[in-house]
Amino acid sequence: ANLPAVDQARLSVVKIEGIAPSCSQQLEGSGFVISPERVMTNAHVVAGTQRLEVEVESGEKLTARVVLFDPLTDIAVLDVPGLSAKALQFDDSSAKPGADAIVLGYPEAGPFTSTAVRVRETINLSGPDIYRTDQVLREVYTVRGTIRQGNSGGPMIDADGDVLGVVFGAAEDTADDTGFVLTAKQVKSDLDASERRTARVSTGECVHS
Repeated sequence: ANLPAVDQARLSVVKIEGIAPSCSQQLEGSGFVISPERVMTNAHVVAGTQRLEVEVESGEKLTARVVLFDPLTDIAVLDVPGLSAKALQFDDSSAKPGADAIVLGYPEAGPFTSTAVRVRETINLSGPDIYRTDQVLREVYTVRGTIRQGNSGGPMIDADGDVLGVVFGAAEDTADDTGFVLTAKQVKSDLDASERRTARVSTGECVHS
């Protein structure tokens, strides 16, 4: 968790804060820069929001708008005018079982945190979408390590600083110490689709805690 790659990547990892009036909640999570003025995060982090801000490592806050919202995959892409941080690069290869990795983000609305994890395996995980209305099959890494609320939407990187995937959850049994990360392959279609999006899109209803 103290590799030079972490210091290089932290400038491209952001804290996301939003207000969801429909359920009177303030939502918080993490995200990372994927292209100029564009940030990827989880859909459940921004669901139901009408106002969004992205806080960069320096503490500056920038207004953001959602241009892609995929409640099935649990991915959203934000347009953030004025964001100057460099994009992180995705690693297209699959991480092997037992590989070391690093989760970056702002857990529990706190400061930037890097957490060492270990890849257990790559699986096709069947589970509900963010609204628990449909079953979805997603390619995910299961990882051993501490994933906390607020890590959602943050990147999991390798020792070179390339993005292996996007954190989106953890086992309900905290003693199990298992986190779930959408693979780079799984989020690629949303990444590609976001390049053609410029208009604000609806973020649906909020997701209750």
